[in-house]
Amino acid sequence: MEVITASTTHLLSTLNKLTDHSFFQTLPQSLPVSPCVITSPTQVALPDSFYFSLFFIFGGGLYILLLFPFTLRQKQLLAAPLVAGLFAFPLMFTSTNSPVLQLAHLGACGCVLMRQIDLYYVRPWRTGKEPTMNLEDWWTEVWQPFRKVPMSKEQLQRFELELQQARLRREIERQEREALYDINSASSSDNKGKETQAVVGSSDDTPKKDAAKPMKGKPVKQIYTPRVDPNPQHWSAYLPRWFFYAILMDIIPFVMSFITFEAIQNFNIVQNFLLRIGVAAMVIFDISLLNYTIMILCAAITGDLVHDTEWTLVRHYFPGFATSPSEFWRQWHHLFQYIWVDLGFHPVKHILRKHITGKIMNRQLANGLELALPVMGVFLMSGLQHEYMMVGMWHVRPGHMTLFFLIQGAGTIISKVLLNTVGQKVHVPPVILITLTWIFNLTTAALFVEPVLKNHGYNMIANQSLLLHSYNLLRSNGIF
Repeated sequence: MEVITASTTHLLSTLNKLTDHSFFQTLPQSLPVSPCVITSPTQVALPDSFYFSLFFIFGGGLYILLLFPFTLRQKQLLAAPLVAGLFAFPLMFTSTNSPVLQLAHLGACGCVLMRQIDLYYVRPWRTGKEPTMNLEDWWTEVWQPFRKVPMSKEQLQRFELELQQARLRREIERQEREALYDINSASSSDNKGKETQAVVGSSDDTPKKDAAKPMKGKPVKQIYTPRVDPNPQHWSAYLPRWFFYAILMDIIPFVMSFITFEAIQNFNIVQNFLLRIGVAAMVIFDISLLNYTIMILCAAITGDLVHDTEWTLVRHYFPGFATSPSEFWRQWHHLFQYIWVDLGFHPVKHILRKHITGKIMNRQLANGLELALPVMGVFLMSGLQHEYMMVGMWHVRPGHMTLFFLIQGAGTIISKVLLNTVGQKVHVPPVILITLTWIFNLTTAALFVEPVLKNHGYNMIANQSLLLHSYNLLRSNGIF
């Protein structure tokens, strides 16, 4: 009995300390402590209805133009002012009341801008394909960041034809490079060696193969077979995951709303790492929450079962357990990867194969360039898009985002090289590899989070937190 009484007394004493008025006086009167900076003296504030219509006017105009049967030159001339407007107007104007939607608007404008530059200018130069779409292609394009829409019969046939043409084009390019390499090798040989080779060749009854001659016949037909989910489920089966991401996206911003940039300057290395983890978690969890929300709403409205192979982030692995930077970026979200691959990877590889690597005598070096530089092109496009968002949101000095993604691209390439060389001979425990990946990512993340932290960008999301609004309500009514 005495033990129970002593425990009760101790519990009451602890509660009295927690409810002591002096303790609550140390808490801020309202949250967030430092509001997000959403205006710039060089930007003109517009009502939300006008500001967000910029995307539909210029981005929608570019997509609608693809439906018209104009010539390539006519489409490029008509698209030029729309592309310029889509680039410039979101940087010149700002929203006054919706910072989260403004950041999303800048991201959408940046993605559509890159996509249209590729469709109207880069892809015709690279493949000779004219920028044109029908309504089915347009519908697939709209859903592409979130969902792999099943193709119609006509789309499948056209896709198969494009695959065949691309394979034949690559085969011809490969044979031309090999022929050029053989010519360069032969020119470095002495005349005596060439005469001897000619004599031996003339006495040989086997017909000589011309390496520069394109491959005859049709290429092997490749049929696009989309992955099929063997066990589609009702949308309600994904509600637990939705609630999981929603709760995390309420707690993390609420905790970070107590932090100021001045306090961050005095953080130690552990606190800095935790802060960067919080920012990265908000990015990936917010995107996952958006993806699940769109998927559940779509399934609820249409009444269809959810095929998780169609949706971008459903079969998605948590990148926190990646053993290398290359694996980390494979497990990160891929909403806009197709844009950066089309505008960064393929053009760089096309330039290398057409103008550079075919003239390099060292084939190992040429192959290395073809593997590394296109990957850097993808990371460069990602850096430029994030740079566009930061400049448009806060007019910060450009460079942080681009440098971050270029460093990550170099880390991705180096980790692949090490895996294919040292990794084949030496076994490193996965725990060590995961730790090294965390150290590399968190160290370089200082470049990524700098513009966000300096302008208290995390408080944009914190303002949507239910915990934050509950805290402010209780404080304003003097409950604690």
